[in-house]
Amino acid sequence: MDSELSGRNVTVTKDLRAMADESLDRIEKIVGRGSSARIVFRSQKHLSIAEVTVIARQHTVVGVAEAPDLTIALRTALEKTEKQAIRWRKSKIEKKRQAKSISAVLPAVPSEGTAPAEEKPRAAAGRNGKASVSGKRKSSGVHIVPAPEAMALRPMTIEEAVKEAESGNRQVFVFRDLAGEVKVLHCAGDGLVRLTEVS
Repeated sequence: MDSELSGRNVTVTKDLRAMADESLDRIEKIVGRGSSARIVFRSQKHLSIAEVTVIARQHTVVGVAEAPDLTIALRTALEKTEKQAIRWRKSKIEKKRQAKSISAVLPAVPSEGTAPAEEKPRAAAGRNGKASVSGKRKSSGVHIVPAPEAMALRPMTIEEAVKEAESGNRQVFVFRDLAGEVKVLHCAGDGLVRLTEVS
């Protein structure tokens, strides 16, 4: 896997690079070939922070960890990233299985001009002998609900955006990174976080 390691006020040692390469090889087997990784090390007061971003063809996985020691922070961030990659792989396999089983069980979808059998209006005789039509009305269109709380007002790092999304229990969180690029986080209920870059 192609990897880029950088440190902000931190020196990246050979041991850190070797640990990262070993774990990234395992992650590459899970997410598939053609993926790349970016690892950023930072130091903040008495904490060392490691942020691992693995960009695969279909998704992006992010793992962030803080620890007193840089080695521990990197190991924890890599473990989080690997767990998320495994969860994504399992969910992808389950979705494929469910799609086949559901399409085999469900009846054919009616065309746009016709309503399903349960929703066809029924004619019933009223008091004056005239037929009155009753039945369920089918709602049409997409309902869009504005959600200003799902958007960040200030630029932030991926780590800050993940924390903000998880603290607010948001499924989708839109933010700008420090370079000004728009990014979208998709948070699944099982702890999986996907990052999408809007071009």
